[in-house]
Amino acid sequence: MPPFSAPRPSHPSRRAVLAGAAAACGAGALAVRSAGAAPAFPASDATHAFDVAIDAGAAGTPVNRRILGSNVGWVFGGDGILQPSGDFAPNMLDMARKLAPTVLRYPGGTFSDMFHWEAAQNEHVFSRRKMPTLMDTQRFLELCEAVGAEPLITVNIVTGTAQEAARWLHATNVAGLKSRISGRMLPKVRFWELGNEPYLQEQSRKDIDLLPAEFARRVNLFIDALRSVDPDILIGLPLTSDTRAGLPVTPYQGFTRQVLGRVDKAFDYACLHNAYMPFGYRRGMTEAGLYWGAAAGALTVQSDFAAMSQLLRELRPGRKLPLAVTEYSALFSLGRGATDNWITTPAGAIYLADVLRVFSQTPELLLATHWSLSANWLFGAIHANGHARPAYQVLRLMGEALHGQLLPARVQAQTVRVEGIGQVAAVDAMPLVEVLATRSPPAAAALRTLRLFLINKDPQRAAVGTVALGSTKVQPAARATLSVLSALDVLNAHDQPNAMARTESVPQVQAGQVQLHLPPHSVALLTIEIPTT
Repeated sequence: MPPFSAPRPSHPSRRAVLAGAAAACGAGALAVRSAGAAPAFPASDATHAFDVAIDAGAAGTPVNRRILGSNVGWVFGGDGILQPSGDFAPNMLDMARKLAPTVLRYPGGTFSDMFHWEAAQNEHVFSRRKMPTLMDTQRFLELCEAVGAEPLITVNIVTGTAQEAARWLHATNVAGLKSRISGRMLPKVRFWELGNEPYLQEQSRKDIDLLPAEFARRVNLFIDALRSVDPDILIGLPLTSDTRAGLPVTPYQGFTRQVLGRVDKAFDYACLHNAYMPFGYRRGMTEAGLYWGAAAGALTVQSDFAAMSQLLRELRPGRKLPLAVTEYSALFSLGRGATDNWITTPAGAIYLADVLRVFSQTPELLLATHWSLSANWLFGAIHANGHARPAYQVLRLMGEALHGQLLPARVQAQTVRVEGIGQVAAVDAMPLVEVLATRSPPAAAALRTLRLFLINKDPQRAAVGTVALGSTKVQPAARATLSVLSALDVLNAHDQPNAMARTESVPQVQAGQVQLHLPPHSVALLTIEIPTT
């Protein structure tokens, strides 16, 4: 890997959090196939059917493009975004611009707990080695400028001070920073987050743990200090449910109740890291079980959103607090061997596509930032060598889909039962095909664009179906294109270019309908231009 690529995952804390729960549940090596063994999902010529119905003229709701965010850390030159000179690496910047994340979160996960923004050098949390702060605030905001992203800053509430955070806010929003690239003033930072994951414990760094009461005490100090500098910012507080699918996800059970019982200052949104799925940990899990767990993972995330919103209504009556997912990724296992590498598989991409669908259909969601933009072991959407991983391809395809307004879509598809695994709850009837529909206002006086983001979760069978557009009086001259992301091996973990192929075709629109053929484990975007006169 290039010199600025992290050689290890940035979240060993997740291993520590679940160690006790995993041991109690009989943790051990995963049951995965050996070299040369039969694939988990042999190819099949069989198909399954689906039908989608939408109404091009239905009332819609505005899309939320802030769910298309990402993370960039300060370490390793922003995980390879910067060259040793401090200049942007041209190929990495070009890839980031094409991805066009709408929000960028900085300075990066657990690394923010030791980060001091004014320091020329900062401490790597795990190696404890001092490193140059090459990706500093100036360069971070220049990256936001270059890719068109809104900045989100996570302040150091663990080893930093409220006064330090206030100086940071003053520098970005009051004094302001000027771009050395464009000469313009860099964007102000509207979104601020008070710490990273205070509800977890880092096994290798007990010195950076905070008890809930101490975290709450600091939250009050930080909110006062930040509001005194810029009262118009939006402040987010990291919170968590106690369990997911019956699995304890914090050693501090009752964390959110304890913290909000002591925080008497107003904050603006809750920050969640509830979408690392399926996070398998039990003994004897199979490849098939993990795949189906990932395919159903977004439904557990959806349930967790509802539970957290209900808890916030109870603890903050009269206030409508939105949610923000400031980190998420496919994460099949951690510390379990070969399946740790499945983050970069097409199976991981299927999960990302589905959780993005859930994000887009969650009205209370303010924003979401994928972990992460580049390199960062297997998490970065952009590989350290500069090629697109499946996560990049899915995020980009969703970026093409999310325009204008969301439309209601009715789907009839075969369902399957999915057994609970890791943090994913069992699902009695999971549809094998999911869809998200949007409508853009006319680009010209006589043209309207419909977009359908479709997912075929079946790992073996193609999905064959019909999309009925409704409003048939405007259909005869409609034109359609279909973009499909697919792969031959849903569990390909080689982390090489072109893990998923993108193909384009031109399906026919006849009598207000489009016939589609979606390959196994694929993600697709159907774009239909409809004359309105």
